[in-house]
Amino acid sequence: MIRHFKNIVIREYLSKDRDLIENFRNNSFKEGNDSLSPEKYNPDNINGQTFMLFVEGKLASISVCEASYYTGDPDVAVRICRYHILKKYRHCNAGFRMLPKQVDFAKNKGFKVIYWTQNTQHKSLNALYQNRYKMPGKNSFFDSDLYKSFNRQDFLFKVSPKSDLLQYIYGKPLQKGYVWIPKKNVIPLAELAVKEGF
Repeated sequence: MIRHFKNIVIREYLSKDRDLIENFRNNSFKEGNDSLSPEKYNPDNINGQTFMLFVEGKLASISVCEASYYTGDPDVAVRICRYHILKKYRHCNAGFRMLPKQVDFAKNKGFKVIYWTQNTQHKSLNALYQNRYKMPGKNSFFDSDLYKSFNRQDFLFKVSPKSDLLQYIYGKPLQKGYVWIPKKNVIPLAELAVKEGF
């Protein structure tokens, strides 16, 4: 059953919010998420910004915009990452709700492209992001011009040289006519065209 959440507020992280983040981090661990581990994420020491979504005054979701050291061009690209929504608040589409503020942030900071990644094996989410599937009753998010302006890029993100994990990249240029060519950790899709699904 889909719940209809009310009183949703989105804002950027402030240092006074640290206790909220730590509590959220611990809850995310209990739900099996490790992307917010202290080794990977310190909200007070990132080249970027954490976005927080509150439902009826409770922190329900966070998502981070972080300069893209992964692709070797942190002055050019910003990555949407560290996304988690507590199970109690699933189906409120927190990520889509935060997206406009994240794009505004990236533009204001002078980035030329904004993107997120998704494991190639996650068929349902990739179908969603590639406009091959729409969630029932949620068309307003998927029909927005902003959402449609994010496209699958012509290369895959390789998490590390030692890993076989590949991720699709969904990106949007923030400057008219800009063509993004990441400097590292990517593989052109054409090189993998013989594999089913690519």
